[in-house]
Amino acid sequence: MKFISLASLSVFALSLVLPAAAAPNDPVNTKKVVDYIHKNPKALDPPCFWSGHTGTHTAQDVVKVFQKSPRNCHTVGDIAKQAGVADPDKTFTYDEWRTLSEAFAKTVSGHVYVLLGKEVSKTSVWLNTEKPELEKSLKAKKVTGIEIWEIQADGSTKKISGPKARAEDEVELD
Repeated sequence: MKFISLASLSVFALSLVLPAAAAPNDPVNTKKVVDYIHKNPKALDPPCFWSGHTGTHTAQDVVKVFQKSPRNCHTVGDIAKQAGVADPDKTFTYDEWRTLSEAFAKTVSGHVYVLLGKEVSKTSVWLNTEKPELEKSLKAKKVTGIEIWEIQADGSTKKISGPKARAEDEVELD
C-alpha cells in the first residue's frame, strides 16, 4: 500500500479522500449518532470501514458493493442514517466524522470488513482513529477477525488480508 502526503495531493485527489470541508458544524446530530452507536451495537453488524482510492476509484464509491449480499456490511454513514440523519455526507465536518468513526470503531465487535484504496492519506481517519481502535479490540478479542480488501486499478476488489484470502474472493464492480 502506498501512502501519500496531503501536500502532494491535487485538489481533485483531496476531494476523493476527505469529506467535504465546508460541511456545517452539527454537534447535535453528532451526539445523536454517537448515542445511537452506543445504544444499538447489534445494528452495526457487520461493520465496514473504508478509506482512500486507487486512481479514480474511491473507497467511498466501491464500498457500495460490500453493502450488498453476501457481506451486507454497515458503514458509519449507514449508521448515521439509521440514527435519523437524512444526508450524513452534507451534515458533518471532518472532525465530526472522526468523532463518529471513533465511536463506531470502539463499539463494533465480531467480524470486520475494511476496504482500502492503494493510496490512503497519512492523515486519514482510518489510519489515525479507526485502525488503532480496531487493533485494540482485536487484542481484547472483541473483534474476532479483520478482512482487508484493496481496490484494484480497474475498480474491482481483492482480499489482501484476513480469513482464507483466496483468488475466488475477488469482487467485480456492478
